[in-house]
Amino acid sequence: MNRLTARERVLICLVLGVLFVVGNLSLWKALAGRHAQTQAGLVARRSEVRAMKQLLGESDQWAAREAWMEASQPRLSNPEQAGVLLLEELKEAARASDMLLENPELGVVEARPYCRSVSVQIGTKSSWEGLVKFLHAVQQPGRFLVFESATIQSDPADAKRMACRFKIAKWYALGARP
Repeated sequence: MNRLTARERVLICLVLGVLFVVGNLSLWKALAGRHAQTQAGLVARRSEVRAMKQLLGESDQWAAREAWMEASQPRLSNPEQAGVLLLEELKEAARASDMLLENPELGVVEARPYCRSVSVQIGTKSSWEGLVKFLHAVQQPGRFLVFESATIQSDPADAKRMACRFKIAKWYALGARP
């Protein structure tokens, strides 16, 4: 076997040194990436644990709210009449607020994951004060009425009055009371 010259030995050492440095850099980069992933996962888990502890601390409050919902939310006994009853309820609130209802459109019963929804679309004309009274009257927690959409603008015929278009739904509980 031939002996390596001094120059060949230096080149081999240089190539092995470069390979060693490149290998270490690749390994270091891979480890740093894994470390960053682990840190991000740890932060996410800590945040999740904090949120779970907060929910656990509020469990009595949520149980009380669920009991109130179970006791208070109305049940849908007659789906065919639900839209008409909702419209009557809105007419009563509009009368008390000195508001004129126009073009009512009854919706259908819509099944949702946690409730049944019955909607009505109405147009209204009123003063600002009447509109605020109507919104306040309709948005009470025990009524289970939800504004799904609202368009509020000045009445083109009278700038002192408001012309609105609402889609209002009533949410009914699923199933019968035990």
